[in-house]
Amino acid sequence: LFVAFEGMALAYNIFPVTIYKTRIKDNDFLKEKIVSGVEAALPELDSPEDWATDNLKTSFEGEPKGKEVLVGKNNVLLKKYYSDAISEIFDREITWEIADDIWYNYYERGSYQELHEHIADPFQKIHFSCIHYLSYDREVHTPAEFQDPISAIRAHSFSLDKDFVGDFFVPQVEEGDLIMFPSYLQHRVLPQKLSDIPRITLSFNFRLLRYG
Repeated sequence: LFVAFEGMALAYNIFPVTIYKTRIKDNDFLKEKIVSGVEAALPELDSPEDWATDNLKTSFEGEPKGKEVLVGKNNVLLKKYYSDAISEIFDREITWEIADDIWYNYYERGSYQELHEHIADPFQKIHFSCIHYLSYDREVHTPAEFQDPISAIRAHSFSLDKDFVGDFFVPQVEEGDLIMFPSYLQHRVLPQKLSDIPRITLSFNFRLLRYG
């Protein structure tokens, strides 16, 4: 892509980093199936010890025994909805599989998550990560923010005012949206505003087995 200026000047926008947004059908139906089970598990949930956040309830390390909600029929149902949504993004037929499990994050007042990416295990191939905004009020909740992957390099260079777009990109999301992004892309969630409405997201990583 390029932008033409007055005279002979051209600007080329090269090596783009792309994130994708689509919708999950019947999100209200999924909320009815999942939210009550998540809330029942909250007393037994905590943040992993190696995470910086200390007030985020998550099933990242596994759901509490006897209170699993993302298994069985719910797991099959979610994968069907996710498959439909992801297929709309790709420009070729794909075969894909989720790496490990789907997990949920439950954000209450002041909950946040530090800057991180999803490629902690260098021996496990992961191509994309997804965030499904299952319960989300854009008036009081904040979306994940994505950091420019070469922001540290840019600090040693110089950007024209007309070219600089900031170190973080903040997508506009609604409840029921699904964001897909390269797993190497660093992202964070800023502290949630005061609200009695929980911010609940479902996340997963996946690898492509066939593209086209």
